[in-house]
Amino acid sequence: MKRYTLSVTSPEYWSEIHDALIVDSNQDGIPDRKVTCTNSKNFSPTRGTYELTEEEASEIGKHPHVEWIELSPTDHPGYYPNPQPATKRFPKDVKIYRDLSSPNNPPTSPTSAEINRTNYAMVRVGVDTNGDFYGTASGSIGVRTDNINFSLTGKNVDIIIQDSGIQQYHPEFIDGDGKSRVSDIVLDGPYTIDPAYFNTNSLTYTKADGRVGIATTAAHEWWENTTKRSGAYSSYGTVAIPSQYTVNNSMGIGGTVNGLTSGHGTACAALAAGNNFGLAFEANIWNMPGIGDAVNMGIEANYELMNLFNLLKPVNSDTGRKNPTVINGSWGYQAAFSSGNTVSYKFQGTTGTFTGNAATSNLVTAMKNGLNNQVIGAYRSWSSSSRSNSTDTAGNEMMTGGNIHYVAAAGNNNQRLGIGSMDTDRLNYMSDNYYSTTDPRSEFPSGTVPCNHRDWMTPQGLGFNVNTDPEFHPTICVGAMDDFVGADLAERKASYSNNGPGIDVWAPADETLSAGTNGVSSYEDFARPDDGISYTNSTDGSDYFDANFNGTSAAAPVVTGLIALYLETNPTATQREVKDFLFEQGSVIVSDSLYRDDEDNSSVNSYWTGSYNMRGAQKRILRDKSASPTEPSIKGVTITGISFKQS
Repeated sequence: MKRYTLSVTSPEYWSEIHDALIVDSNQDGIPDRKVTCTNSKNFSPTRGTYELTEEEASEIGKHPHVEWIELSPTDHPGYYPNPQPATKRFPKDVKIYRDLSSPNNPPTSPTSAEINRTNYAMVRVGVDTNGDFYGTASGSIGVRTDNINFSLTGKNVDIIIQDSGIQQYHPEFIDGDGKSRVSDIVLDGPYTIDPAYFNTNSLTYTKADGRVGIATTAAHEWWENTTKRSGAYSSYGTVAIPSQYTVNNSMGIGGTVNGLTSGHGTACAALAAGNNFGLAFEANIWNMPGIGDAVNMGIEANYELMNLFNLLKPVNSDTGRKNPTVINGSWGYQAAFSSGNTVSYKFQGTTGTFTGNAATSNLVTAMKNGLNNQVIGAYRSWSSSSRSNSTDTAGNEMMTGGNIHYVAAAGNNNQRLGIGSMDTDRLNYMSDNYYSTTDPRSEFPSGTVPCNHRDWMTPQGLGFNVNTDPEFHPTICVGAMDDFVGADLAERKASYSNNGPGIDVWAPADETLSAGTNGVSSYEDFARPDDGISYTNSTDGSDYFDANFNGTSAAAPVVTGLIALYLETNPTATQREVKDFLFEQGSVIVSDSLYRDDEDNSSVNSYWTGSYNMRGAQKRILRDKSASPTEPSIKGVTITGISFKQS
């Protein structure tokens, strides 16, 4: 027996199939026994998980009202590829402008003058063009002393960082009252939703910073057992929480005492909503680890938890409505082959094979050689799909209501992402020899996965429904800008960034200063000047760091922060309205002369292999027009960086 998740073709057939399975049924294709339902997923109108044999699952899949059936990705994660952080993992280009290398890097022993330091992204998105930021002279501008104007803060907006965990007590997230702005959906969400249950049953404790926390066991039980909740929430489905999901492993306890295995989530959270590094510096930060973390949580469960949290969270008493939700996803799925593999492909309608080490003698091999190495070392990798119907359906269900907004990193493979039903690269694919996995959709033969179109990418295609609207993609897909600026003041995409018309917007990313996690970050660390928080394990200035952060992983949270600013004043905005805002007000299309595109002819190999080709992407740069045109002036108050300080 294994656990299989199935989906019916329409919600109207759910009871028919579910009821037939859990009783001794005589229906064709349904086992002649009572089948155990391990998770009815009451929050889903079409899915459930059951214990079946392989033969039984195969027969059920033939039922006319069953859309698909597959091994549960939550219960059998080993059958599916792991998601990977969308982080740049290959040699950097030589940086001329905005770099963090000596002598422009932060000092080893920072003084109080560094407390309000920020990154260039905060300044770049506040102007229309690079020329407005750098003036007319070229050259290296490493450190610039200036201030940042703002009028919105992201207050009363929930930002979820779906990533590797967030170091909750990093100074970048501590508010003026000494409390962390970071909460965890699994460990803190139940108390936010159902405080009466935990207060009545004495299941709370006081966190180090004075906030209310709940016992880890009790938090797990609330999600897993409907009897461990208040009655108002007993009808909602359950989600299994791994035993490894602890405070230590998801957010750390304090300073160097943490089970976080990556600084990726911490950096992303800071670029979206950090005190110094994020546009939305008063937003609520919610942690949802599932990407290369220590909590052993899968993506399907991530989607289900975020969906339930958004559905059940209470009305904000200050606003009279629920907080809007924006999710940052700086991760993606990968596929790959090695130089010795024979690779099956489809390229713009032509099928065939090539050897992985073939020269770039034609457009097909140019396509594969245009993909940068990432994650898998010697293997040639590309951004692809989850290979799980259940995972994708869970994500699409999360997006169905229209009040969850998702921002995704485009990926770091120098890969063209097409968009639209008529895109010539929509059905391109290659064989995945590394994972030996197959996309479950009929468009892709056994052993192959998509490689050049947003419709199939995860999470870039999240919420897309080809049947209801074949041209609208609710997820915001973000490409990475390089920190390089030419003598003509022209900028360019980062060499590694995915590209093409599937990119919605470009944001500053390369060599971006953000919050770091000591000992686990893959980037260069810089000491924090405001280290030594009294309630953590050390006050000697050695616990908390900032870091040099790159990749589309860095670009996406900058956009997430801007979307949070928009939602602050437009909390009921739909996904389409958020997209309209981004295109009409939250970005600027710069002239050709101010943004490089080395080759726009798709019929030549250099179009596919070049590092700075846009491949049909618009030169649309993120723009924060909510910033005040002049520095605010309030009697008795000075403004330093992005924080108010009483004078």
